[in-house]
Amino acid sequence: MKVKIKHIEWRDGRPRFKPGPGLREKGHRPQDLKHPNGRWFTQGEALDWSNEFVRALTAAKAENAPAALPAVKILPRRKEPAVYPLSKLMDEWLKSPRVLSKATATIRDYKQKARVLETHDPDLWASEVLALDQTICFGLYEDLWTTRGLATARGALVVLGMAIKWGMRSGRLKGMSINPARDLDMQQPDPRARFLTKEEFNCLVETAEGKKFRRVDLADMLFCGVWTSQRQFDRLALKQSAFRNGRFVLQQHKTGAIVNPPVAEPYKVRLDAAAERRKVKGIISPYAHLNEGTWEQWNAYTYRNLFADVRAVAAKKMPSLKTVMEKDLRATGVTWMALAGNTLPQICAVSGHSMQGAHTILKHYLALHPEMATTAIGNLVTWYEGGGNSDLAI
Repeated sequence: MKVKIKHIEWRDGRPRFKPGPGLREKGHRPQDLKHPNGRWFTQGEALDWSNEFVRALTAAKAENAPAALPAVKILPRRKEPAVYPLSKLMDEWLKSPRVLSKATATIRDYKQKARVLETHDPDLWASEVLALDQTICFGLYEDLWTTRGLATARGALVVLGMAIKWGMRSGRLKGMSINPARDLDMQQPDPRARFLTKEEFNCLVETAEGKKFRRVDLADMLFCGVWTSQRQFDRLALKQSAFRNGRFVLQQHKTGAIVNPPVAEPYKVRLDAAAERRKVKGIISPYAHLNEGTWEQWNAYTYRNLFADVRAVAAKKMPSLKTVMEKDLRATGVTWMALAGNTLPQICAVSGHSMQGAHTILKHYLALHPEMATTAIGNLVTWYEGGGNSDLAI
């Protein structure tokens, strides 16, 4: 990768000093960036040289130096480590209370994004954070977009921006007044827009409960996903004490949002049947759903692998299921509630989504869904024939 660096252009992967018109008028001339032994500067060395050159120009202006500035000698990369390299910033940020207070999955995601930056450009990873500017960060974003995809590029730059913001606030980046990884006008990847049809859902349930698997416990989890619209982590950790007076109360692990919706009848039937199976086996557990192969709480790894096995077999009967992911169960619940005519606030009261989050899930396919259009026209006709008032209430 060759990112954009001030006053430097790249030719066949080699850096060359390219002064602008103003600098050429002051005596600067283009030249290759090489060491005395003929070795070309690495990208990190070119970045350090550019940073030194900019400092020299700034100092010359402050001292009212003559207009024709002397050309800055091309220096090899300094042997001493950068004062505060990107690698150190990331390491300290990932160990900060702000990050360590996050969910385990979130921390893992941050580390993966940091790893992308490290492996994609080791020279930049070792460079001084204060040498970064928006041009360099935008070049990094575009190169990652080209080589790794938009989602990875955006995620890596977002994490970089978060780390720099923390560094600025904690006093580690004194002298940096603007976060160079922010306001890059990055494109937003299309969110995953996948929900199960009733036929697909029934096929998964029938496959889980069929002769090959006989896993009614997994089928129960499928019902839990669709009829509660909760995340997998919260569903696997759901306790029996959460169910009271025909409702369940849950504080979501990721966001802290609290939901307290009624228990849907199809899901209640599954819970009652599971309770009866436990009673027969003499099993006592605080958890609402158990892996009935071990009669212990579901392990996330075991659950995901079993879901994948069931999906693979079900896809032989219904090929469209090949594209289904476990997390689509939650989106399915949200979508089905919308198809049933519920409003966004009503849906969010069940799923715990923010209004924006629920809208993002729905906007990509519901506008074209025939049932939504039928409901909309039906509501319009009912309003019109019922003498609906269109006068403005002023």
